[in-house]
Amino acid sequence: MEPRLPEIRGAGGGLREAAALPAGFRLHRLGAVASTNDEARRLAQQGAPDRTIVVAETQTAGRGRYSRQWESPRGNLYASFVFRPVVAPRYAGQIGYVAALAVHDTVAALIGRPSAVMCKWPNDVLAGGEKIAGILPESSIGSNGALEWIVLGIGLNVVSAPADALRPATSLSAQGSGRLDAETVLARLSRSLDGWMVRWIGDGFDCIRRAWLDRAGPVGSEIRVVLSERSVAGRFGGLDRDGALILETTAGRETVHSGEVFSGEAR
Repeated sequence: MEPRLPEIRGAGGGLREAAALPAGFRLHRLGAVASTNDEARRLAQQGAPDRTIVVAETQTAGRGRYSRQWESPRGNLYASFVFRPVVAPRYAGQIGYVAALAVHDTVAALIGRPSAVMCKWPNDVLAGGEKIAGILPESSIGSNGALEWIVLGIGLNVVSAPADALRPATSLSAQGSGRLDAETVLARLSRSLDGWMVRWIGDGFDCIRRAWLDRAGPVGSEIRVVLSERSVAGRFGGLDRDGALILETTAGRETVHSGEVFSGEAR
């Protein structure tokens, strides 16, 4: 039987039993907030320790990549983690791949169909070809040039699938998970994230990159990448050593650091 953590009083209203989180994680459970990432950033700036979690029942101004609105109906998981890894600032973005692996493995276990779950570059996870989760890492660099903290926001559709402007969305419930609540999902996700964080810090990014590629669509698939001012078609060529997407086009190889990937719901 997994140990239960002490009860924690959250700002969202009263004393409740905390989820069975891994050792060392501290949970702040809130009701309605503007954004869990904003709350986690505030705590990080105030010195919150590594492995602090902020989770909310709903968000009134949740956001994804490029500040897109993230719809946040009650029943889904909205969590932001504070991490303080001892890594160079240039590697902070790699945590997005770490999170994608944790989300992928959590979703695969909960719906019981690993082959239906896929990582999509850079920070999404699909189930049954539809978006089930999004990931938003943010970080702070101190005046000495060192990484101070990373806030890792994860939104995971548990019971409902809000409309997504870019692609169809789904939920754990729609994918056959059975009856689940966000707290149960948080506990499993935290354990998976803890394990992948240990591997990233201990073994470096290459093992994360290879594991991510194993969970993405096949290399060689036709894709279209929408950049800030143009759209480029080609074939998925994998990830480079830093996590950038490799796009093979008729004009040659391009390395993409930011963009949206479409076609075939690939990578």
